[in-house]
Amino acid sequence: MIVCFNGNSFIMKLHMQLAVLITGWASICFAAPSFHDETLVAHMDNLRVSEASGLAASRKHRGVLYTHNDADKPEPFVYAINATNAAIISTLRLFPAENQDWEDIAVGPCGDRSCIYVGDSSSHKLYRVEEPDYIHSDQILTDVLAVHTDWSHQFDTLMIDRHGNAYVVRSHTDHDRLIGRLSRDAWNNSHTVHIETFQLPHLHHLHSSDPKSGDISADGTQLLLLTEEQVYYWKVHNDDVIGTLRHNSPGTVLPTKTHGVVEGICWDQAGVNYYEIAESYHTGPPLLIFNRR
Repeated sequence: MIVCFNGNSFIMKLHMQLAVLITGWASICFAAPSFHDETLVAHMDNLRVSEASGLAASRKHRGVLYTHNDADKPEPFVYAINATNAAIISTLRLFPAENQDWEDIAVGPCGDRSCIYVGDSSSHKLYRVEEPDYIHSDQILTDVLAVHTDWSHQFDTLMIDRHGNAYVVRSHTDHDRLIGRLSRDAWNNSHTVHIETFQLPHLHHLHSSDPKSGDISADGTQLLLLTEEQVYYWKVHNDDVIGTLRHNSPGTVLPTKTHGVVEGICWDQAGVNYYEIAESYHTGPPLLIFNRR
């Protein structure tokens, strides 16, 4: 008996089956993560940090977070805090630096080192200083670099990618949101530096003050944007932060604190869980953690 088959038809079916299989694997590999609702870590010292705005995880010191006050308490101080109990470990004074309205903080690379970055929404300046080798006493960090940018909008969000490029997102507007990118090569410049500006796609349920903060994980693969009602999550594709934000819908909406004014968000050092910090309560700003399921 002779058995005949159509080779082209067989190959086509095989290709279709492989495509379905690959698509299924891709769905598994890139499934958005799921998180529990917030768990209160503790309340911070209300005497020193009453207007918490911004949050970042140290890359050099395990279990340490950084925060600061905004324009309502305009001091050029960054506070190193214990991520397990919200206790202030030390006060880091940035010099020379001025806090006209520090709105967000991030940690990321600066060459082969790890640096703290702070964004001032009023002066349109970004500050950068290397993370100290030790943090268990108050100190002045004197090797501060500053760049004055041509960004003319208010912003509450500062993020650093794994290459050291900085991103700010326009807030306090009822119009579409813009995102700006400052190249890692723009530092050590005494002139006003240019920020590349791009349009963000429409995000639902935004208030005029949104977004309030954001963060990119240390490995550069996950991005968070904090708004008053929710947290948006993206899986960064091909190491392209701008392209991911402009051309991909958020992978999922993550939980956020449902009451109070949350002003800062960050991944933990490993990019597994994320933290939020809110403005002052009578008992001090609450530090919250959202654990991955």
